[in-house]
Amino acid sequence: MLRLQKHLLSLLRSGGCASPLPSPHRLLYSTASTSTSTAFSVDDYLVTTCGLTRAQAPRASRLLFRLKSPSNPDAVLAFFSGLGLSRSDIAGIIAADPLLLCSKVDGTLAPRVAALRGIGLSDSDVVRFLLVAASMLRCCDVAVSLKFWISLFRSFDELLPTISKCNGILRTNLDSVLKPNIAYLEQCGLDATDVAKLHFNGYWILSSNPEKLKELVLRADKLGVPRHSGQFKYALATVTSVSQEKIDLRLETLQRALGCTEEQLRVAVVKHPTLLKASADRLRAAAEFLTTEVGLEAEYIVHRPALLCYSLNGRLTPRYLVMKALREKGIQVDYYSIVGMTEKQFRSTYIDRYKENFPALADVYAAACSGEMPSHLQP
Repeated sequence: MLRLQKHLLSLLRSGGCASPLPSPHRLLYSTASTSTSTAFSVDDYLVTTCGLTRAQAPRASRLLFRLKSPSNPDAVLAFFSGLGLSRSDIAGIIAADPLLLCSKVDGTLAPRVAALRGIGLSDSDVVRFLLVAASMLRCCDVAVSLKFWISLFRSFDELLPTISKCNGILRTNLDSVLKPNIAYLEQCGLDATDVAKLHFNGYWILSSNPEKLKELVLRADKLGVPRHSGQFKYALATVTSVSQEKIDLRLETLQRALGCTEEQLRVAVVKHPTLLKASADRLRAAAEFLTTEVGLEAEYIVHRPALLCYSLNGRLTPRYLVMKALREKGIQVDYYSIVGMTEKQFRSTYIDRYKENFPALADVYAAACSGEMPSHLQP
């Protein structure tokens, strides 16, 4: 084992380097004839052995002030290398959590990696997990929690992107938080798997204090979205990320900008509750543009609330100008249809299709997207 460790370390130190890196012993001792050893340089070790940059090393070394010898870090690096992690991979892991260098291989890291394999992760899965959540090995035994989350997401591949954004979900207490929340959501008619996949909001919902979750559900109810509706999980995600004060302001802003009644506005919220994640200013600008420039009625807009969620400068205005240009040529275009298209669909259906009869259309659209448009087409 010791021979293998030394071999792996030698490979690690030589990876990507034109010349041999100094051994830990040369970093630790000034000369063989000197009886007094020099202080172990953590910064140098992080750069020459771990592969961190000179800029990263000082930030990392502040957490390693108790590290006096390379012996334990050497063992950690050899362990990670033995799992199949490259030098650059290991550098990224150590930069993200320098305290891993202080972990005990035999007492902590190896048993926890073995536990990951025990729940069905392949060697390549273990490597992918470590690349996004290696710090979890140091903090706790995550195998049981990881297995539970995998069951929610239906596969490790489905779960991994979520862990990469917030690996702290693996520390959520299963018995006192996660399982009670899932049971409560199911009582509300929600599928926990669907909720879990709502990106950041999904795992914040599931990881919330159970009493807090009940409050969030009541706030979602106030938006008027029925619990049996497929939109209720989005209503819950909205109130999770937006305070009630801001929601009230955005509703008031929209009602005033559209000139609609409270009941009309409720139609829009029930159809598309996530529109309330947009700021009041953005909602106001979109509503005023749609009613004043495009000429749409409030009743039309509230039944097509996605219109309020598109970028004013990135989509609403440029595509309106293309529609306006086409109509000047006698080509009738429905605004809602062109706004809802993907960029690829839009270009294929309108820009490319009419480029022979209207070669300037592509330039009009490009100019509009950049904020520079012909004066005769400006709204």
